[in-house]
Amino acid sequence: MAPAQAPSSGAGEGRTAAPDSLYELLWQVTAYTHLLNEAALADTPLTVSSSGMLLTVADQPGTTVAEISRRIPKTQQTISQVVARLEKLGLIERRLGTGRGVGLHLTDQGHEMAQTARAHGRQLADGLRELLGAERADALTVLLGESRELLAQAADDSA
Repeated sequence: MAPAQAPSSGAGEGRTAAPDSLYELLWQVTAYTHLLNEAALADTPLTVSSSGMLLTVADQPGTTVAEISRRIPKTQQTISQVVARLEKLGLIERRLGTGRGVGLHLTDQGHEMAQTARAHGRQLADGLRELLGAERADALTVLLGESRELLAQAADDSA
């Protein structure tokens, strides 16, 4: 994997957490993986966000912006902006669904780009696994999966 530019420590960005606090470490790991993902997608018109959205629609054709915003911690406005970019690229189209909803669907070009995004995702995952080592990658995957569930429930409870 190509080295990525290091994210700043956050010292001047209003962060109050200690450099090795759980929050700060999670933020930094997220920033590093985001940089690696951006580098992996550099030869495509996709961003990290649009790649994820494209794959969401590929896996759940007909899903709506509202449904997506209930599943991931992003506002409907943010999701709509990413969808609009994908529409402009000719990768996603909106179609009237059942009831009042407007479903999101991939175009033929969108299906091709989704395959490309999946391939890039697999390469990134393989690179992370190689970098971390199989045992550490497996342990981290389990811990993060469990943590995601706990944090999602806490976020739901506080909403």
